[in-house]
Amino acid sequence: MKFKIYAFIFLLTVISVGFLETKAQETCAITENTPMTVSVEWLQKHIDHKNLVLLHVGEKKEYDAGHILGARYIATRDVSLPQEEGDLALQLPTAEQLKVIFEKYGISNDSRIILYFGKSWVTSTTRIYFTLDYLGLKKNTSILDGGMPAWVAAGNSLTKAIPEVTKGNLKIASDDKKVAKSDWINSKLNDSKVKIIDSRATVFYDGSRAGNYPRPGHIKGAKSIPYSSIVDKELKFKDDVTLRKLFTDAGVKPYDTVVTYCHIGQQASLVYFAARKLGYKVKLYDGSFEEWSAKNDSYAVFDPKASERGTRVSVVSPKWVEENANKENVKILDVRLNVYDYFASHIPNAVHLADAAMRGPRLGYPTQYLEPFMIGRLFSNAGIKKGDKVVVYSDGNGVLGATMMIYLLERYGHGKIYFVDGGFRDYKSSHKTAQEYPKYKPSRFDSMDNRKISANLDDIKSSIGKKSVTFIDARPPDVYRGEKKIWTRNGHIPGAINIPWVNLMEENNRHKLKPIFELRKVFMEAGVKPTDDIIVYCGTSREASLEYMILKHVLKAPKVRLYEGSWAEYSNHPGLAVVKGAKP
Repeated sequence: MKFKIYAFIFLLTVISVGFLETKAQETCAITENTPMTVSVEWLQKHIDHKNLVLLHVGEKKEYDAGHILGARYIATRDVSLPQEEGDLALQLPTAEQLKVIFEKYGISNDSRIILYFGKSWVTSTTRIYFTLDYLGLKKNTSILDGGMPAWVAAGNSLTKAIPEVTKGNLKIASDDKKVAKSDWINSKLNDSKVKIIDSRATVFYDGSRAGNYPRPGHIKGAKSIPYSSIVDKELKFKDDVTLRKLFTDAGVKPYDTVVTYCHIGQQASLVYFAARKLGYKVKLYDGSFEEWSAKNDSYAVFDPKASERGTRVSVVSPKWVEENANKENVKILDVRLNVYDYFASHIPNAVHLADAAMRGPRLGYPTQYLEPFMIGRLFSNAGIKKGDKVVVYSDGNGVLGATMMIYLLERYGHGKIYFVDGGFRDYKSSHKTAQEYPKYKPSRFDSMDNRKISANLDDIKSSIGKKSVTFIDARPPDVYRGEKKIWTRNGHIPGAINIPWVNLMEENNRHKLKPIFELRKVFMEAGVKPTDDIIVYCGTSREASLEYMILKHVLKAPKVRLYEGSWAEYSNHPGLAVVKGAKP
């Protein structure tokens, strides 16, 4: 009798264990209701599951220092198009490319995928979630809520061991409807059932910071849900009630289609994740504001700070500089080429930033302006921040470097710029100079890619022959006529008027402007009308930057652009017409 009882108990035990094991398998199973987040406790229970694939998102050195047992390292660049394959950052590869990539991580259709971030890379983690969702793997995938910090805080250990990975086998069902395209968004701007959500920090949404874009602000009609509002201080997802209120307050209704965007499509993936979690129909705009801002005005941008923008270049005397040099919001740039001139003496509190530092090779062309980010870094290192009054000077013919620097400050969005009339020569003749270096901290220069003041090669091609467009060539007459053999082809753009830059400066000091009435006379006698659409150029845009400054900021011509590529670019295109001789 006892034997039968024990046997029965044993049988119940076996059945119970089997049932519990089955339930454990079920909670790790792949279903349409797979939770989008899992807890540390869940991962502790299922970490040994045979189909579990752990992906660690973050920096490689962070992964190498310690990760959750069995985790494989992945970064957003691993699942993005290389930059050289497209003009935009962080773009989705093709579905077939992604299939090959994820198979290398050991992912198959029966894999249970858990993503987690190493320290604070929550947006990178949701970007990879979005990529898997796009491939039709939502039911396979969850994110560890709180990431590795939550795992460690719960007393769990880390390892440095690198797991062996067996190649997976994926059959994908990619869904292009998850990805919003710019043309589709543009067609839906007035559709009340499509809600566009800007996921960037508020300072970018409201235009307080330009963020290197040609058009600051946000997509017209977009509402703001900053990506940082989706998680708490521990980077855990906020509860659904709190998240839903964010969307409701942004005007999102239950059956609306939500489109999220940010700078390049990473921060937006966090808001995409939250919208998906709440059950909204949602798309991610992969090109995001990087693409939208660079498009033409038919892709509408609303800039709340538009009335506060604009650059003013003032011509000031050495005396004005001396009186203002010690003010906190005044930054002085000494742009002379030879730093030893700066060592010998300079205007007190001046920072040396040679004009040549702003240019380098690009696509084989020499002396091209650096990318906005790089120029912004140089200005930041010089201590320039938004709102500063930036004073620029050089010496003698170096005036061209000074006006080029002024042009670049305007090109990248700075508002208050001052040109020292007479340059260092006039300053040192009657004012005290210094050898000490200024004391300041590097700042954050808010770059704006203001393309409207520049002209590119396509602009030049489309403008040649137009009566409403006036080309001004700022080079010496013999170069304009094509007599001096410098370039692959010598001469000038058809229709261009020659106004050598030296004609605008005092003969005894090339850094000092002629009186304004004489400047106006030079342009009038050359046939330039103030109302013209004026494009100035020279050899490398340095000489032309002087005439740009004079026309726009001294003579107040309403429409002036600088052809940045200038003759160095134009002359290298054999199909473009070149004129020789003194006549336009």
